[in-house]
Amino acid sequence: MDRDDSVLRIEFNNTKPIELFDLTLSFMALAESFKDFANRAGDPRPDNLRLYVKEIRSSSVIADLIAIAEQSQWLLEHAEVFGGFVANTNDLANYFLGNNSKPKEEPSQRQAKQIAQIVEPVAKDFGSQMNMNVTEGGIVHIHHHQHFMINGMEANAVQNGVTRFLGPQLPASKMMPDQLLVLEQVKNDATSKTGDRGIIETISSKPVKLQFSSEQAKRAILGVHHNPFECVFQVNVEVRSTGGRPAIYRILDVTEIIEPEA
Repeated sequence: MDRDDSVLRIEFNNTKPIELFDLTLSFMALAESFKDFANRAGDPRPDNLRLYVKEIRSSSVIADLIAIAEQSQWLLEHAEVFGGFVANTNDLANYFLGNNSKPKEEPSQRQAKQIAQIVEPVAKDFGSQMNMNVTEGGIVHIHHHQHFMINGMEANAVQNGVTRFLGPQLPASKMMPDQLLVLEQVKNDATSKTGDRGIIETISSKPVKLQFSSEQAKRAILGVHHNPFECVFQVNVEVRSTGGRPAIYRILDVTEIIEPEA
C-alpha cells in the first residue's frame, strides 16, 4: 500500500453534543465523496485511494484522515488530491448556498446528498462550525480555496438548497392528467419512436424524452396549423422515473392544443 504524510483534517467546533449517528453519516458521506473525487481525478484503479482515520482528538471533534492507495500506480501527490477535494467541497457548498451562479457543471444527485450528509452535524447546531483543511508534515496549506469552513446557519441553508435541488421524489410510474407540454425537439414522423423531447414545467424544468402511446397521439401534435414549437399541448401522461427523476413522458392523449395568438 502507498502512503505519504499528507493529512486531511476535519474539525467540528460544536456547542452541543454531536449525535453519534449524525457524525457517522457525515464521515461515511465524506469517505464516499472523496473516493468519487479521486476516481474522477485520474485514479488508474477505481476505488483505489481511500480515507483512513489516523487520529481523533478530544475537546471538539478533530479527525486527521490519511489516504492510502491499495496499488502503487497512483500518480498524484496525496496533498494535491486533498487540496482538489477540499476545493470541490467548497464549490458544492457555494452552489447550494446560491453563491455560484455559473458552475462548471451541475452537481449530481449523489453529490447533493453527500454534501447534505457531510454538514449534518453542523446543521443541527447553529452555534457550531466545521473546518476542513490539508496539512503536510504538520504544516497547514493556506491556499484560500483549499480551506473549507461552514457554520451552522450556512450548513442548514446548504441542506435546504439540496432539498430544493432534489425536488419531490417521483414514483417509478405515475399517471398525471391535464399536464401542459411544450416541445424541445420532435421528429416530423408519426411512426418515429426516437428523437422526441419536451418539457412539463409542473414536473421538471428540464427536457425529458417523449414516448407516444399511439401514432394518433403524435399526429395530434404534428397536425397543428401553427409551428408546434410555438404551441402548448395539454396531455394525459404517464411519467416514468428513475431515482425519483423523470426519465420518460409517455403521452397517452392530447386533450387540448393552445396555439399562439395571431
